[in-house]
This record gives sequence, C-alpha cells and structure tokens, in this order.
Amino acid sequence: MDLLANRVHASAHREGHLIVDAASPDFLKYVDGGWKTSWLLGETDEGTKVALVAGLSAQMFVPVDPDADGASGAALGASTLAFTARSLAPKQRVSIFVNEKPAGNVDMDGKRQRYRAAIPAGLLKAGENRLRFTFRSASGKAARRSAAALTDVTLGPAGGEPPDPVGATVKDVTLAGAKRRAVAIAGKSSRLSYYVAVPEGASLALAYGAEVPGAKVTLAVAVDGQPRRTLLEAPAEAKWTEATVPLGAAGGRAARIDLVSTGGSVAFATPRLVVKAPPPPSRPTAPARMDHIFIWMVDTLRSDKVHVYYPKTRVETPNFDAFAADATRFEWAQVPGTWSLPSHASLLTGVYPPVHKATAHEAKLSKEVAFIAEEMKKHGYKTAMFSSNGYVSGKWGFERGWDAYRNFIRESLPNGADYLWKTAKTWVLQNKKKPELAYLATVDPHVAYSPKAEYLKKYWNKPYKGPLKPALTGVQLGLVGAGKLKLDEEDKAYLEALHDAEITQSDASFATFIADLKAAGLYDTCAIIVVSDHGDEFGDHGRFGHGQSVYQELTHVPLIIRAPGRMPIGKVVHADVEIMDLYPTLLDLAGATAGDQIQGTSLVPLAWDEVGQSPRAAFSIDGQIARGLKVGRYRLVAASGRLELYDEVEDHFEQKDLAATSPIALRQMRGVLGLLHANETRWSKSRWGTAANLSVNFEKAEKTDKDVGYE
Repeated sequence: MDLLANRVHASAHREGHLIVDAASPDFLKYVDGGWKTSWLLGETDEGTKVALVAGLSAQMFVPVDPDADGASGAALGASTLAFTARSLAPKQRVSIFVNEKPAGNVDMDGKRQRYRAAIPAGLLKAGENRLRFTFRSASGKAARRSAAALTDVTLGPAGGEPPDPVGATVKDVTLAGAKRRAVAIAGKSSRLSYYVAVPEGASLALAYGAEVPGAKVTLAVAVDGQPRRTLLEAPAEAKWTEATVPLGAAGGRAARIDLVSTGGSVAFATPRLVVKAPPPPSRPTAPARMDHIFIWMVDTLRSDKVHVYYPKTRVETPNFDAFAADATRFEWAQVPGTWSLPSHASLLTGVYPPVHKATAHEAKLSKEVAFIAEEMKKHGYKTAMFSSNGYVSGKWGFERGWDAYRNFIRESLPNGADYLWKTAKTWVLQNKKKPELAYLATVDPHVAYSPKAEYLKKYWNKPYKGPLKPALTGVQLGLVGAGKLKLDEEDKAYLEALHDAEITQSDASFATFIADLKAAGLYDTCAIIVVSDHGDEFGDHGRFGHGQSVYQELTHVPLIIRAPGRMPIGKVVHADVEIMDLYPTLLDLAGATAGDQIQGTSLVPLAWDEVGQSPRAAFSIDGQIARGLKVGRYRLVAASGRLELYDEVEDHFEQKDLAATSPIALRQMRGVLGLLHANETRWSKSRWGTAANLSVNFEKAEKTDKDVGYE
C-alpha cells in the first residue's frame, strides 16, 4: 500500500493543530463526502477553490487524538478553531457548535480572511467531534444558495497564534545527493496520521531525513482498545535512513499510523505498508477465453443462508456447497443496491446505480451505459437472457443485445427455476458449438414464498393457523412494512421457514442445471457464476423484505465462480468485492478488457493474488436514504443522519454498533466513505484503485484534474 498515493487518508497536524484543506479532496473525509453534511464541494469563489455552505448550516467531523498530541483524558482543554472564509451575505454572523453544544459566535464580512473562535474546555472529546456552522443569512438561488465560502480550518490548543493552514505536501526532496519522493509538513513539530486498514502481517517501510539539524522522528501505531505503541524513535539526519517496522497486532485491523516530527520538519520518503509475498500460485495453462459462460442468478439469497458461507445455518444447500468446493468462492461479495432493479443493472453494466440510473420503480436503465450482452456480441458470443424477475425485462431496459430474450413473468408463464432452466437448456445445447453467454435470472427464493411441501417440511412440520398465505407473502410483507399487518413470533418463524424451504428448493434446481451441463460435456470447459442480487430481512433490524436498508442481511451475497484454467479450484478469496465487478470479469473470461468507464474490475487476477490487491472497498447504495461500506473486518452503515459501525468478524449480524467506542475504525471508514460518495458517478477502480487503497493515478489526477474527488 503506497502511502504517498493514499495521502488523502492522512490527517495533517502542525504545531498540535489539525489542518483541514476545504478546497481539495482532503476535505471529503471530514464531511463524509457531502453525505448529509450540507456542503457544495469543489467550488470556486472569486478565483479561489472553496467549499460552499449549502444554505444556512453545514457540519464536519474531526478527530481529536489525545494519545498522539500529549493531552490526556476524554474532556480536552480550551482550544482555538480558526477558519479562512468569506461571507456571501451581508451582516453575517456564524454560530459555532461543538458536539451540539454552543461554542460562540463570529461576525463575518464579505472579505476573505481568517477568523478565530475560542472553544471552551470540555466541549471537545477524544475521538470524533462534530463541528456545526450555522449562519444568519445566505445568498443565491435554490440549490446554489449559500451562506459562506470556506477555504480551510485548523483546530488545536488555545494560546498563541494558530499555524499557517498548510498541511502535508508531496515533493521531491534531496538529501546527501539522493533525490526521493517524500511527504513532509513544515514547522517545528508535526504529525501525519494515516487511518488505514492494515493487512495481516504488515510492516511500515519508509526512509526519513531532515534538512535542519536537531529534528527527531517518531513512528507509532494505534488501534481501538489498545494503547498507542511507539515503533521507532530516532534523530533525523541530513541523509536518508531506511526503516522497516512490523505493525504487529494492528494487522487485520483499522489503525492510525503516526509519522511524527519534532525539532524541525522531517521528510518521509516512499512510505508504504508491505507484507511478505506468498509463494506464487501454480497456475495451469489457461485458455485464451471461455467459450461457454453461464450466470446462475439466485434472487434474494443472503450469504448466511448458504451453509458454506455460514456453517451454523439450518438451511440445506448441499449443491451450492459442493459447487463452491469445486470453484473459487468470494467470501465477502457485496451488492450495490438492495433490491432487484439496481443490483441486476450494476452486474450487467459494471457501474454503480447513480450511473446506470435504474434506481426507482419508474426508472429505466440508461441507454448511455455499456451493457454486457452488447459487449459480448462484439466478441463473437451468442447471448441469451432467461429471466423470472419482472424488473429484469424490456420494460426497464434490459432487452438490449440478447439473441434470445425471455421474461416468464411478463409472458405470464411459470417462473420457477426448474421451468426457466428447462426452457434455457434448449437454447444452450443448440449453441454448444458456438461461444455463448446465458444469463439465467431465477427468482426463487424471492417472494412470494411458495415452496413445495417436500422442502417446507424440512423447516416447518406442524400446522400453521396464522394470517400468512404462501402465495400472498409478497403483498403481505408490504402490509407488514406499512404497519397494517402485525406478526407474532410464530408468524415470523413460519415466514422464514417458507423462505428457507425455497432456498433448498433452489439448490435442488441448481443441481439439475449442473447435471445437465455435465451430461452435455460442457461442465469442464465452461465458466459458471453463482450470485445473488440481494438478501431478505427477517426482523434482523426491525424490518422484513428488502430494498429498505443497507445492513449485511441485504448486501452480503454468495458469489462463486468456476472457470477451469482461468480461476483456481477450491480457493476462498477473503477480499471485499462488488457484484458490478462481474461485468469486467465476464469480459476477461471472454478474452477481452473493459474500458475505463466501467467502475468495476475483473476478479480473475484477484482470485490468484488477493494480497497484492488489498485492502479493497465494497459500496452499497440505497437512493438518498442510506449508504453501506465494507472494508476488511468493518462495515459502515450511513442512514437516518447517523453512522453505525460494525465488526463483521465478531458481530456478523450487526447487532453491536461500535461507532461511539471505535474512533480509529470509524475515522478510517469515514475516509473511504468520503471518497466514494463524492465520486459515485466517476470512480473507476481500473484507474484509481479502490477507495481503500488508491493507486498512484489518483495522486496524478489530483494535479491534472481540477474536479478530482468531487462530483
């Protein structure tokens, strides 16, 4: 992990003061990328880059690290908040609130200048702090109405003049005749704190040096719930000194890595996180392309309902489990949307929902985005879609590019997986001597939950006299959500039994599909992808159904790929992936590459080397209601004006919110959220890497693209 390329994930401190540049992507991590914080980002005011307050009030969130800056205790001493801004309305006054407690008022005028506000002792706390700026008046029209233009913010101990608001800079530094690319902060003392997901077994490697005699360097690491650990203390000489220090127990956790200088500015050259490379895998001779590619979509299948993903589940899925053992299984696949329309669209276009536009019941797939069927035809493939999902149809723009297109819901035909495959099988076998792509969008176990009796008896073997009717469960879940139908504990158990039975029934249908491919001689030469579009909630967080939150029961789905020669057999990939990554993966399997406009990346290289491509980020979007983000062991849920943080290793069902007790992990996740939310329509993993591990191209784009980091 190149820490120069990931400088945007570092907080800069100078003379004990946090430095925030509101005119660059640095600002995104303090305002959640603009998510519910009321900023107009990446704007210009009188020729100066600024962030505009959207309307009369805006807020930001800043970390206070007493363990790193010499203070102690949860309640900190008096501080000074300084900010450079220009009022956009006459006779302006701004009221400043710290953690929703009043901290004072500042009068402003129309001249850009630096203002100061005294923050009384006790208002700031260790960890995350909310700063709210509420103004008297604003100017402009409608969505462009703004109270002020903000350039920078500093926050630090009271007493004396706040430092110049200039944070970390990356530049070439020459020491003892050796020129290195380095990051440094000017001044007598500074701290650059990286909030990152640290790989297991990682070390921090860098070189350090100083042009001024007397400077000293301290390297330290902190994780939630443990004391900060000093890794190295040494004088910084007028030459480059190499250092590699193990990060130890910080591996596999979100950590704050501190690069500290005292007695003068220290330059840190090529800082990076490194791990010991695993032995290169033994790779068989791979075919140039897979001529037969089949996607078996299982609608509404959450990962913890599949035994190989969650061994404690009662649900029987022997055929999915056996297939996983014969394929590459992705442990942490996340969907970009939490209902059928946006998720299928992202899989088939390789972009996030705000790009493909299929995000509401009346919205159609944008004609401006690439579509997998059309792309595969360009490479000589016959293409077919057999769908039992009403959304995945021509009515919503999914008919593009298919040589054969069927939607059994729209045709008022049986829509079970058995009927779908029986119909699709004829087309598949007719084209077995030609390159072919078949998208098999099965709908069970989606509502209505109507399993066959032989499967239901595995999970419910007693009479049920409650209000639920299997054939009406789709309508009835709507009534539950509207508060018009109340379910008691027996009703809930029966509802989930119906769903579980449909999963086992779906598993049996999949067995038929695999058996038929083997009988046709296709199994060992074709690529098969098993995936779902979302899960279902069963009261996990007080809701039933889907499309109304971004908790893991909706976003975490199975993803299993068998591609002999192209992907390993029996491999489990633990890195975070998104199902929109399937679009470039399909093209990769077809011997082609996706363009930069595709936001996902092929999973084929990741299957062979996940260490070299981690950490990764997986993003879920629910309109303007919620965002979900997974990076390593943590998941962030942004909804209802608050952030919730969960440890997926210790709390798979997301029942214990750690946001208030894990400030380092929360800050690290906020940084990734800020980048992704602000760039939902333009992020490209092939260009910039993942938002949790940026490539050098992101740093280059910061200098050449005036809008990088902003919508």
